Amino acid sequence: MRQRYSLLLGISLLMGLTACPMVNPGEPVVLPSYRPQLMARSQLEQAVAVLPPRELHNTGKIYLRDPYLLINERYEGVHIIDNQDPAKPRPVAFLRIPGNVDVAMQGSLLYADSGSDLLTFDMHDMQQPNLVHRLREAVPELPMPETGTVPEQYQAANRPADAVVIGWQKL
Repeated sequence: MRQRYSLLLGISLLMGLTACPMVNPGEPVVLPSYRPQLMARSQLEQAVAVLPPRELHNTGKIYLRDPYLLINERYEGVHIIDNQDPAKPRPVAFLRIPGNVDVAMQGSLLYADSGSDLLTFDMHDMQQPNLVHRLREAVPELPMPETGTVPEQYQAANRPADAVVIGWQKL
């Protein structure tokens, strides 16, 4: 009896293996190609600004700093929203930060990346954030959103010396 169960289990396992798709090991895996979106360092440093509110499109992290919400817009900056009445959140401003993908807060300080730089903002007045410090080259170059290739003409060695990666465009 025990042998029959073992035999049935073995056959069941073998039949399950036939459901796996056959992969031809000779076929290369095609990876997507990306082109870096570049900005001159001088432009990058001048581009940080407090702007009127705008639509949310490609959001990331959300921070609650009662009664405000800070919502990261990937590669572009941070939305500031007054959430005093959660049924009717009111957009206050958009903090433009080119190349921004990550934010963190401690107390009233907002830390945000801008390409390879780390920015520190004083957020005491949420309607008028104040840039208090920029640490150049504090973080690695902004990575591609997924594993892919970069064509020769867009490799780091072929970019202008003062260029900073602020995003990636799929080709």
